[in-house]
Order: sequence, then C-alpha cells, then structure tokens
Amino acid sequence: MIIPCPEDLKQVQRFPLTMTLVALNVFIFILIFSGARMDISDSRLFEIEGLNLTGRLYYQYLQSISPDALAETPHWVQKLKSSDSDQMVVLGAYALRDSRFLEQGDQGDYRGDQVQILRWKEDFSKFRTEYKEQLMFRFGLSSSMKGPLAWLTYQFSHSNWLHLFSNLMFLVVMGAAVEALAGSTTMLLVYLLGGVAGGMGFLWSQGVGTVPMVGASASVSALLAFYCVAEAKARVRYLFFVSPMPEHYGYIYLPTLLIIPLFLVADLASFWATPEGLGTGVAYAAHLGGSLFGILAGVIHRFGFLTHPKSLT
Repeated sequence: MIIPCPEDLKQVQRFPLTMTLVALNVFIFILIFSGARMDISDSRLFEIEGLNLTGRLYYQYLQSISPDALAETPHWVQKLKSSDSDQMVVLGAYALRDSRFLEQGDQGDYRGDQVQILRWKEDFSKFRTEYKEQLMFRFGLSSSMKGPLAWLTYQFSHSNWLHLFSNLMFLVVMGAAVEALAGSTTMLLVYLLGGVAGGMGFLWSQGVGTVPMVGASASVSALLAFYCVAEAKARVRYLFFVSPMPEHYGYIYLPTLLIIPLFLVADLASFWATPEGLGTGVAYAAHLGGSLFGILAGVIHRFGFLTHPKSLT
C-alpha cells in the first residue's frame, strides 16, 4: 500500500476543518449506522432459482414497456436471451436494481406457473418494503432518492467500519494537504462540491438503477485530484506499507503526479471494466466525477482564484 502523506499529521491544530469532517463522519456513523442491518440478501429472490425467475419475469417486463423506456436499459441487458438460464440469473440480479421494475414488478401479468409467480410477487413486495426501509436507501443517493438533502447526506454515510476507515484514512492525509495548501474554505468547497460532482457521475452511470451510493470517496477523489494539479511540480512524501517488519514501511519522496496512475487511472480502468448497471460495490463513476471537479478546481487554484480566504475563522 502506498498513499500520499504530504503533511505532518501530528500538528492537528493546523487542520481544524479536516479533523472536524473526520469527527463528523465518525459521529454520524456511530449515531445512525453502526449496528444497523445493511444486508437484505437473505430474501428468496437472491437464491439461484429466485434470480432465474426474476430474470424471466423481467424479460417479459422489458417486452411490454415502450421503446423509449427500453432505450434507458443497457444494451447488454437487451441482448440477453430468455432461453439461457445463466443469462436469466444475471438479468434477475440487474432487475432488482431497476427502479422502474422495483416499483411495478409485482403488478404485471406474466406468463408461466401462476402459483409460482404469485409466491414470487409476495417475496418481491416484501423485498421492496425492506429495501426502502434500509438506512442506506434513506440516506444514500440513487435514482429513486435524489432530493436536495440526499446529495449531502450520502457524503457522510458509510455502510460499515471498514468502509468508514478506508475513506477517512484518505480524508485525513489529503484533507490536511489541501487545507494546508489552500485554506479551510477551499478545502470545504472541494470536499462538498466534489461530492456533488461524484453524485452526478454515479447517477449518470447507473441510469435507472436504484442501488444507493454512500460514502466520502467521491469527495476524497476530488481532494486527491485537486492536490495533484495544484502541486503538480512538487515532490511530496508518500507513506508505504508492505508489512510490520522493519524497513517494510515508512516514508518516501516521490512526484505528486504519481497520484494519477495510483488512483485516478485505476478508477478509470475499473469503471470501463464494470458492466453498466451491475456494480462491484465501488462507485468508480463517482470517483471519476469527483476527480474531474478536483482537476477543474486545481486549475482554478493555480491561477490564483481560490487562494483566499485561508480559513473559516
């Protein structure tokens, strides 16, 4: 593991906003999300037979909607064949992410074993209710939940301790670097607006998907990209860790631009490798959206428009 760590984090008084954002993320997680149920995959719909049946019914649903509505569905979905059982399992997984189908799926008239379909509709209705009751759905950002408040709450919501820790690790090192470089006000703007840009990227990539996005990773990506552009010519300190053994961890000085292949290019490659609508649990499009905003803000900063005021006080 190697991450940029330009500032001496022992001097916490120099980074009041960064530490405040870290504390706020931790406080919100403990207050709202820790201990809450985040997984509803125990539904019968997620069993192989359930996904297969869901895929077949969703295939019928796609044949019944208008051409304009069908155009919103990814091309790889439209090309699947109902005669292929494996493909129907994949289609079933996608169907449970389609916000239109989630709202209307149990209202359709489907061909097939009506007893089996009736039981499926009962399971589907229960799944929809439990899904909407999840904290991730209520506080996250998705095509179904994209009101003004959701663009802010998703940036401070995390699914588990590991998710929280990984984001805050980067928030501490890059938030401190940007705050020291450009001031608290600029750092806050990059964090919040980078999160908004990341949300836009996520919604664009998801289409009609209803899986919510949570986490500060888009905001952190904006901070990474901002610092990379704003300090493009500098050699900064990186923290590397291979193992706890002596000489297997420590600091090394490398160009700031190493951030691009380490993080930004990796996100782009992962985004291209992920089938549209079937994510891996990581919102790469959100990372890219945040990064694009960070690059733009970094360019503006280098021309001297975002250097003042230096703090919020």
